[in-house]
Amino acid sequence: MKFLNVNEKNGVIDMTSTMYPSKLEKITGIREFKVPEFSTVYGVVLEGSVLCDTGRKTMVKHEYFCLTSGSAHVDGSAVFFTRFGFRGQTTYGGPIEESGRLCYIDNCSDTILVYPPRFGDPSISLLSFPKLITQRFHTHPSIRLGVIIRGEGTSETIDAKVPLVPGTAFCVHEREVHRFVTTTSSLDAVSFHPDGEWGPTDENHTLLNRTYGGKFMVTEQ
Repeated sequence: MKFLNVNEKNGVIDMTSTMYPSKLEKITGIREFKVPEFSTVYGVVLEGSVLCDTGRKTMVKHEYFCLTSGSAHVDGSAVFFTRFGFRGQTTYGGPIEESGRLCYIDNCSDTILVYPPRFGDPSISLLSFPKLITQRFHTHPSIRLGVIIRGEGTSETIDAKVPLVPGTAFCVHEREVHRFVTTTSSLDAVSFHPDGEWGPTDENHTLLNRTYGGKFMVTEQ
């Protein structure tokens, strides 16, 4: 795993060489972040505020967004996840809830914050770990980029343990064996997934699935 600890106020985890070219950037202070061309940027505010050019939206602590163009003006601290070569949908949301709405492994939970527009597209999620959790070691087929927003815990690989506190940013490599552990505190993270095996398709989506024809059709008299 790669980390930017809480003392690193600005830093980059560059994963553009992976099969889903992505990058994590942590920015602190008063700075401008410009959305790269032909890319989509997902962001979360850690402290202070972020003014997004698109829609002139001001996002504050623990709010999140997805941008496909323009700039984000940081006055505080924020983390940006860039997915190169993908066109997403402009989205604003938050504040992030206290725990996830969906079950995750080993009594943890998650909530999708920015949904994949189509099957296989990127997303960001809240990952919520209660107190006294020792996850099973597990892997993912693609990278995971993330940042801790609340609580404390530990990230473990086969040969290393790293403490996690709010502001710690991280990358889990493709197929890297890892787990998260908590003791006296819960732990919450925002996680970026550059791909997925879930999302709507042309044959399976909410509007289509609630559209009926044949004998249910109403005809003019």
